Order: sequence, then C-alpha cells, then structure tokens
Amino acid sequence: MTAPSEPRTATPAVATPATSATRWPTSWRSWVPSAGVLRVTTLLALVTNIAVVSTGGLVRLTGSGLGCPSWPTCDASSFVPTDKLPWHKWVEFGNRVFIILVFFAALAAFVAVIRARPRRPDLATWAWLVFLGVPAQAVMGGITTLSDLNPWVVASHFVLSMFLVSAATVLWWRARADAESHPVHPLLRRLAWLTWAVAFAVFAVGTVVTGAGPHAGDRSAPRIDIRPASVSQLHADLVMLLVGLAVALAVAVRASEASRVVRTTTGALVIALLIQAAIGFVQYFAKLPIGLVELHLLGAALISAAVTAVVLSTGRPSTRQGLNPSRAT
Repeated sequence: MTAPSEPRTATPAVATPATSATRWPTSWRSWVPSAGVLRVTTLLALVTNIAVVSTGGLVRLTGSGLGCPSWPTCDASSFVPTDKLPWHKWVEFGNRVFIILVFFAALAAFVAVIRARPRRPDLATWAWLVFLGVPAQAVMGGITTLSDLNPWVVASHFVLSMFLVSAATVLWWRARADAESHPVHPLLRRLAWLTWAVAFAVFAVGTVVTGAGPHAGDRSAPRIDIRPASVSQLHADLVMLLVGLAVALAVAVRASEASRVVRTTTGALVIALLIQAAIGFVQYFAKLPIGLVELHLLGAALISAAVTAVVLSTGRPSTRQGLNPSRAT
C-alpha cells in the first residue's frame, strides 16, 4: 500500500521587470504630445523648409548643380562623393544631406499631429501635405540633376519650395495654442488672397529671370532663351504691384481697426517686401553678386511664409457689412 502523495502546490509566478522593449510600445500608444511639442515640431518643419531654399541656392550660385552628376547616387558608383569629383561635390552633397533633416522635421510634425488629442483634422491634411511634399521635393531635385539643370525644371523646383513653405506656415499657424480666428471684412480677405496670388506670380516670373541669367548652377547648363532685361522688367513691375497691394492692405486693416494680429502680419509683410525689393534692385545693378542673390532667395522664402500668415490672420470672412466686424483687444 503506497502512501498518498502530497498535493502539489502551484508555484507562484515570478514577476519579471518589464524590459524597455516591452514598455516602449505601451508608452508609445499612450503618448500624447503637449501643445508645446505640437507648436515646436511644426515650427521646426517650417524653419527647415525655409533653410533648404538657402542651401539649394548655394548649390546653384557656386556652380555646384552637377557636383554630384547622378541621382540618387552622387556618381555612378557611390551615394557619397568620391575623390574623382571636384569640390563642388561637397556643396551638392551637403544639400542632399540637409533635405534628410527637412524630412525628419516634417516627420516629427506629422507624428505630433497624428498623436494629438483631441484629434486635429484641421491639421492632419496639412501635416500630410508637408510630410509628403519633402520627398516630392527630393525627387524633383533628382529630376533637376538628371535633366542636366534644365532651367524650366529648376524653376519648377523653386516654385514647389515656395508652396511647401506656404503649407508649412499653415501647419505651424494652426498648431499654435493661441491660434484663433480674426475675421475681417470680406473685401479685406479677398485683398489678402489677391496679395498671396500676386506674390506667387512674382516667384514664378523670378524663376524665369534666374533661368535666363548667369547663375545656371553649372557652366554647361542650358539657359532660357529670353532677354534677361525684358523679363526682369516684368518681374520688377509685378514686385511694385505686390508692394502696392500689401501697403493698401496694411492701411485698410488699420483703418478698419482690425485685430493686433492682423495689423502685425500685414505690417511685417510690407517691411519684408520693401527689404526684398531693395535687395533685388541692388543685385540687378550690381551685376548679380552671389551674396545678394542668396539673400534674395532667402527673402523669397520668408515672403512666402509672411504672405501666407497674412491670409491666415484674417480668418474666415465676416457676414457683417461694416469694415469693423469684430474688434479684438
């Protein structure tokens, strides 16, 4: 007769500390960006999109447009510059590296917008546009290289940059914690939109001026077959129209006692345009020195942001008939 076996007791499970690999997905799913994170990431996306205009300008102005003669590789055998290429390779490669920083800045803004709670559908579309616009811009840059700096492709590349700066401005503006509507009279809002449209017409004609001028990005690059003096005159005429519209808008919003935000954005646009116009005239009569042309390119990106901010600051059109629908303190 065998002795009854002792009842088995369940061995208590030993709790093991969660590893970082198991904690991270849970914390990620619960992470919600603060208003400050949302504001900073969208601002970073805007700043980097403006800065890449300057680095692209340096590529063109130093004759480094074909420093890396291939794309996406730098040459036929390497993604990075080789000793076979002249010093221009580092300028072009530096611009390619910087666009990666622009991409990660756009990615950070995109992730912050998607993770925001409550959800921000008003930001999601613009976050997608900026995020996808950066690789589109990189591909356009590749097409520019593969087309041996065709001036019309280069022009399209620059105009796309201006639209991306404008889109990034919308994203940042709407992500600000204190962003609010500052409605003005419908006529003033239409004037703001007209100013924006003329600004982009100035950008487009400016690319033709550059395409007909001496800064081709490479000595062998083709030029637009048009008299530079003629298209420069058209560009100057559009600039004067743009300045006139901006001044008229700034005067009108002050006369209508619009909010401080509207007055500030319109005033900043006027100042930026006057500085940009001065640089443009000086660079023309000084035979387009590289330093002034680079400042002019940066100024164009800043104006794209400024004129977009003017449109955003006016809010939705007011249905009231007076010029002072709501006075913000």
